[in-house]
Amino acid sequence: MGFVSQESIAHACRQHTVHRRGTAGFEMLPDGRESYLARLAMLEAAQHTLGLQYYIWDDDVVGTTFADRLLAAADRGVKVRLLLDLTNKAQVEVSSAALAAHPNIQVAFFNPLMDLKGIFAGNPIPVIGEIDRMQSRMHNKVMIADGTLVMGGGRNLGDTYFGIHRKHNMRDLDFIAAGPVVDASAKSFELYWRSPLTRMGDQAKITDHERENLRELRRHVMRKKRALAAKNGNHYPLAMSRAESLDVLHQLVSRMIWAEYEFIADPPERMMRQGLVASPVSKKIEGAVREARSEVVMHAAYFIPQNDTLELLRAATARGVHVQVLTNSLASIDGVAAMAGIINRRQSVLDCGVSLFELNSHAADRKDYIHVRRLTPLGMHTKGFVIDDRLSFIGSFNMDPRSKYINTETGVIIHSAAFAARLKSYLLKGLQPENSWHITRAANGSLLWTGQLPNGSRAVRRIEPEASLVRRLSCWFYRCLPWEDLL
Repeated sequence: MGFVSQESIAHACRQHTVHRRGTAGFEMLPDGRESYLARLAMLEAAQHTLGLQYYIWDDDVVGTTFADRLLAAADRGVKVRLLLDLTNKAQVEVSSAALAAHPNIQVAFFNPLMDLKGIFAGNPIPVIGEIDRMQSRMHNKVMIADGTLVMGGGRNLGDTYFGIHRKHNMRDLDFIAAGPVVDASAKSFELYWRSPLTRMGDQAKITDHERENLRELRRHVMRKKRALAAKNGNHYPLAMSRAESLDVLHQLVSRMIWAEYEFIADPPERMMRQGLVASPVSKKIEGAVREARSEVVMHAAYFIPQNDTLELLRAATARGVHVQVLTNSLASIDGVAAMAGIINRRQSVLDCGVSLFELNSHAADRKDYIHVRRLTPLGMHTKGFVIDDRLSFIGSFNMDPRSKYINTETGVIIHSAAFAARLKSYLLKGLQPENSWHITRAANGSLLWTGQLPNGSRAVRRIEPEASLVRRLSCWFYRCLPWEDLL
């Protein structure tokens, strides 16, 4: 029972890394509850530093709880650095000058689009000629605790990514890792933090009023998180004791598979590129597919392969590789505009010989990902694949033009048959007929969706299953727009 009495996260990791030089430990986190608890444990157990880099930080139960626990960590002396993309709405307190007034917290915004004021002043206002920079967003999702644990993958910080949204939830996938991969992720974080495109709060500009607001902020955030959680149903703990957090991390570390890896992250300088230039992350991922010899099993939330990627898939199937891909359906997707891109590429994907599946928004296994009392429709935000039962990827990269040419992304490639077996089992479950619709062609060339009803009987549909008329009409409109390069 000695572990919960230990003093740091580092001790938990040293137990498993001391004799594993040149490798790192990885565990996958497909369940939103466990992924939430792992993040909360990292915040509660940290003693020295926390680095968080996120695309979306919603103003809801999850976002406010993590804001509260960040403040608690800073109060006990942890140095916190928070780097956000500011295109999407941000949790109110996280993006406030009051939070940045804390002496142990630095808040920064990467490539913001608006003219920031006060302690965040100094952002160049976008002008004609900067369209590429304005479109480019930091899609990375990384959390580093005490330089010894890193979490990354697909999840933003918001209720829908952790299965507790009241209207729509998504299956998603993260990894938690220990070992040298943490240093690699920290190096990437540092490059973004020091980028000329990053705007951070200037402590010298903080006013006495903002320092006074910090005192009230602590009380306000705590009250707000409790009120939001009570309204939503109190599904997850809002705090952890140090012993509890260390126990959670100990269990995760003990489950890790130790393997050779490649941490991949686009450089922040991508924001300054002109025209369509494929990202380093996309090149690495496509290189892995190019070397596939027998099988590719992939979940891609926004699967919009353009001509060069289609040719890559066509070449793979031509040499006998069995390629299976699960993406969103019109009924499951969180953004109808992106679905227009998926639909426009369906026929071409099938022509390449790919086995294409779309998520059933009422999948039989949605109870594994949704933790509210009343099951909501299920969506998909997963980005992961397994190649030849030996190589795995988990990260933020979608197989779409935005990830390949516009945004910055990150992830890990893990070279391990044992880890691949673990991840493949999760991926294949999503392809089962009770969980997804298999898309094929009828004799006349029209599309068919084949799946399984709750009673076990086979179901065949000739139009997008479960999608409302409003969604169909909206998608038809978006399909008419010439904007695939931005999806």
